[in-house]
Amino acid sequence: MLVSDAFMAAVAGSGEWELAFRSADGTVDLRRRVDARELWKRLVRAAYDTGEPGVIFIDRVQRDNNLHYCESISATDPCGEVPLPSYRACDLGSINLTRFVHAPFTKTARLDLGAIVALVPVALRMLDNVYDVSRYPLPQQREAALAVRRIGLGITGLADALSMLDLRYGCEASRKLAGGLMRTITHAAYQASIELAREKGAFALFRADAYLAGGFASRLPPDLRDRIASHGIRNSHLTAIAPTGTISLLAGNVSSGLEPAYGADYLRRLRVAG
Repeated sequence: MLVSDAFMAAVAGSGEWELAFRSADGTVDLRRRVDARELWKRLVRAAYDTGEPGVIFIDRVQRDNNLHYCESISATDPCGEVPLPSYRACDLGSINLTRFVHAPFTKTARLDLGAIVALVPVALRMLDNVYDVSRYPLPQQREAALAVRRIGLGITGLADALSMLDLRYGCEASRKLAGGLMRTITHAAYQASIELAREKGAFALFRADAYLAGGFASRLPPDLRDRIASHGIRNSHLTAIAPTGTISLLAGNVSSGLEPAYGADYLRRLRVAG
């Protein structure tokens, strides 16, 4: 569900909101006005009870989109972590943080940021290569994917890593660590993508001035912005934190993505072939 700034302003101001049902040709067949705050409460309650509907704050997405100048976002991939226009692809990978905790469950436990930074260029090159070796069901998918080479490098196992570091999930120290970690990964990923651009070329739709004017790109450190202006960048987007349900299971059943551990034990049901 696409939620606009205007709707949230109506919620904050206890105003009304117009609901309209449009036919395929764009004509409005049904129209009525509702209390915006009551509608928002119903959406939140439904999401809490059932996980649906998913909500995208679409105006913020459009403002921060690195490709604001050449695409319009209207949906996400099925798991919701990557906003996408038509035919574009999400090429995802996650760093298992539990593998980078030294001396876990001791007073000297620490997260090896240096080793994570060293891994980022390898992970980025691997994900970029996926675009060149993939087989695409439709020619439109191949064209759209190769035009921007969107990547989503993220993390998994955060809750387990925090436990190994003797940090309570959600405490101030854990939030500071997680924020610094993702900032470090993001900046390392942009640096690695710049180096790939110097080696292999920037993505096809790269336009330096327009790209750097985007909401997110405008907040990158000045040295990265200068290097993007000079050398381009290989991938339009670099990071995303996915739910990683299957990945975390295959990684030794670590906690999923950045989610907390909801219980000491779980019953997991698997559907298998045959």
